[in-house]
Amino acid sequence: MTDSLDLQPDRQLAVREGFGIDSDLTVPAFSECDAHVPEIDSAYRFNPDVTLAILVGFSRDRRVMV
Repeated sequence: MTDSLDLQPDRQLAVREGFGIDSDLTVPAFSECDAHVPEIDSAYRFNPDVTLAILVGFSRDRRVMV
């Protein structure tokens, strides 16, 4: 059994595709969901400025204060 803390993202996700935000940014992502990932809520809209700030921080392995 693999410890979930040892897993690493295995693909790149276009922010436009995954978050509906008009950006050319791609971010690391996992190909498969696990028990920690909720169902997608198609009515939810991400705040573009906040979401991009978080994603850029994560994609560059920087600390992000939420």
